[in-house]
Amino acid sequence: MTITFRRALLALAVLPLAACSAPAETAAPAPTVTATVTETVTPPAPQPSETVAEPTESAAPTQTPQVSADVDKEDPISGRVPKIKSAKFQYDEGHDFNQMSPSADGVLRGRIVSLEGDEARYVPVRYASGDFVGPEGGMTYAAPIASDVVFLSAVGCKGNDQTINSAALGTEKCPRERLLELAAQGEPTSLITVKSGQIVKVVEIYY
Repeated sequence: MTITFRRALLALAVLPLAACSAPAETAAPAPTVTATVTETVTPPAPQPSETVAEPTESAAPTQTPQVSADVDKEDPISGRVPKIKSAKFQYDEGHDFNQMSPSADGVLRGRIVSLEGDEARYVPVRYASGDFVGPEGGMTYAAPIASDVVFLSAVGCKGNDQTINSAALGTEKCPRERLLELAAQGEPTSLITVKSGQIVKVVEIYY
C-alpha cells in the first residue's frame, strides 16, 4: 500500500510540471518586407576625340606678271624711233610676259636691268617726274646681246664725257665689253633695238 500511495503522489506532482512545459502557441512569422532599390547610373558624356588634320600640300599659286595700265596702244614697238620722253610704256601686242623672251622686233625705250651670261634682262620705261621709271612688276624681257652689237654711249666709253646729239641720244661708239659691264650694273637707259630675238643696237639716253 505504501508503494501505491507514493506512485500516486508522484503522478500528481508530474501533472503540473507537464502542464507548465506544454509548448506555447507558435507566433505567426513577421511578414518579410523586400525593398527593391533601383540605381540609375548615368554614363559619362562622351569626350570629343581630337582630330588632327592631315596637312594638305597646296600647289603654289601661279603668279601672272602684271602688265601696267600705263601702256600706250598708239605707240607700239616698231622700226621707228619712239618718243623719248613719253609718259606711257610702248605697246607690245600679243607678248606673253609669263615667258622670259625678247620684245618684238623694233626699237624699245627701255633699261637693261641685269645680265646673265650674254643674255640681258630689260624692261620698258616711261618718263615721269623728271626720271625714267620702269613698271612696278612683271613686263620683263630677256634677249641675248649680239656679238656685233652697236653700242652708242651718251657719256663716252669711259663714262666721263658727254657725247650726245640734239635729241640727247648717245653718239660715241663703244666696244661690246663696255655694254656688258654697264648691263651687269643695271644700266643703261636707252633705245634698245631687237632683231630676230637678239639685241643688235643700244643707244644710251642722256638725262
